[in-house]
Amino acid sequence: MTVRTALAMRTPPARQSMPEASVPKQNATKRIVSEPSVSEQSAPELTGLLPRRQLHRFIVPVSLGLVLAVLVLLPIFFMFLGALRSAALADPAGHFTLAKLHQVYATLPYLRMLAYSLAIAGGVAVMATSIGVGLAWLIARTDIPARRLMEGAVMAPLFLSPFVGAIAWLILASPRAGVLNVMVSELLGTRAFSVNISSLGGILFVMTLYYIPYAYLTVSASLRSIDPSFEEASYLNGAGILRTALRITLPVVRPAMLSAFFFIFVLTIGTFAIPAVLGRGAHVPFLAVDIFESTASYPIDYGKSAAIGTMVFWISLAGVSFYRYASQAARRFVTVTARGYRMRLIRLRGLRIPAVLLVGFYVLLAIVLPYLALIYAAFTRFTSANVLSAPWTLKNMADVLTAPEVTESISNTLLVGLITPTLCILLGVFLAYAIRRLRVPGGRLLDYVAMFPVGIPGIVFATGIFWTYLLTPIYGTIWILVVAFIAAYLPFAYRIGDTALLQIDRVLEEASSLCGASHWRTATKVTLRLMRPALLSAWIMVFIFSVREVSAAILLTSSDNIVLSVLSWNYLDYGDVQKAAVVGLLQTAILMIGVVIGRFVLRVRLSRAA
Repeated sequence: MTVRTALAMRTPPARQSMPEASVPKQNATKRIVSEPSVSEQSAPELTGLLPRRQLHRFIVPVSLGLVLAVLVLLPIFFMFLGALRSAALADPAGHFTLAKLHQVYATLPYLRMLAYSLAIAGGVAVMATSIGVGLAWLIARTDIPARRLMEGAVMAPLFLSPFVGAIAWLILASPRAGVLNVMVSELLGTRAFSVNISSLGGILFVMTLYYIPYAYLTVSASLRSIDPSFEEASYLNGAGILRTALRITLPVVRPAMLSAFFFIFVLTIGTFAIPAVLGRGAHVPFLAVDIFESTASYPIDYGKSAAIGTMVFWISLAGVSFYRYASQAARRFVTVTARGYRMRLIRLRGLRIPAVLLVGFYVLLAIVLPYLALIYAAFTRFTSANVLSAPWTLKNMADVLTAPEVTESISNTLLVGLITPTLCILLGVFLAYAIRRLRVPGGRLLDYVAMFPVGIPGIVFATGIFWTYLLTPIYGTIWILVVAFIAAYLPFAYRIGDTALLQIDRVLEEASSLCGASHWRTATKVTLRLMRPALLSAWIMVFIFSVREVSAAILLTSSDNIVLSVLSWNYLDYGDVQKAAVVGLLQTAILMIGVVIGRFVLRVRLSRAA
């Protein structure tokens, strides 16, 4: 008997011969639904389920898409619209024209300004990346003493305001009245040796100081992910430390270095504070500074400001595209394997003390000297005197603390600093949850739009916000700053929340659902509690960025919504360096309180938040 014959003999009778009652209910339901003879009464109930489910499924992405469009895309649209206007939108004499775009894109002064801006951004990116790579290698791959302390010291400038640092360096090394220049001239008896921080070299130097932490964070994470077996093989074949670093380590982290380069390039091309503070005396042309001057100096030209903003936007967009490509390439170079390993630390031996001194020298330039200069300027009558015989006074501090505009700016700063991160985290977490857990349609598009502000400099984004809300009730109020800051810092909150969600095993949420918990209860009682450390980190980080922001705030503030960063700029603009230093110290105190609360009270890992 063949196998086919045996199977045929074991086959049950045909289903057609079975009575109708013996047909399972499930199969009967399927057959009834599929047949065209279904009753007219049940048809609306069955056909109405699909549209209703689709409606609920699309409500979330459509709502998020509208919010992101208003926050992110609409300001960019209005910025380009403003570049086509001869005057503000509210001006009835204005008309559409290409004159502003032609002036910015096709005339020699602005092409020269473009060349200067690209050169400065490229130079800062090269220097900051090179130094950041060296510091990352020292701290991540060597036995340098007090590694955690060294890492915190390198990252300290990230949590302080570069604008305040620029004011401090202006006090330290201005060509005529700088503290360092006065001390050197009195010590040597001549002014032949002086430092001019108000020059192109000075601007490059200060920018590099405050962008090194970004390169350090990007490269150090990649250095810690290298499988040490590659370097061990190099050592076994007779290569030394230097040759192994050049032939093995650096090629592996090269994509991370490129990512750091393009990210710093994008940040620099839109930087306003440092070149605005230091570049006045040297008249260094810079696109971001000219955006502000077009709206702050007579004759006011909003159209030209928007046109310059579009130029910076295209440059930043190209930089972000290269950054994304380099970041994707960096993921292909991941060498972490499933097997455990122990990172081999290179022994510095006699170079341990010089390595610590190198890190200390960076901290001295970026943190210690600038804030000593701020304290010196805040408590003296003028800064051109010798430090030892300086006319010390408390009048500057008393005048600032009792000024009505200072009290108002402190309350505005705290209000923006508390509301912005709270709303930013709520929107970022909801967006990440919708994309990662709910799997809403259009998740990739939502992800791209949410991350889009990373490539838009603050002053460029503020230009779009200005054109968008110029005729609305929130213009000139504190809420326009909140809207601008939420849109600008949403990528940080969203990315941290997204990373935290990826690290939570869905089995925990499924267990909650199997125990009878609703979807909302599972999200609040399980998912959000597990995300709490990451969300606190994101909140502290957005708080710090909101308090220290000056590029976007300076275009959107008025007498009713002034914040500390803009008040410090106003004092400096009036020539009162002492009061600007006092306000800078107040802003620094608020930032440090936020860092201390996050680090020691809430137990937040600020290094991971950054």
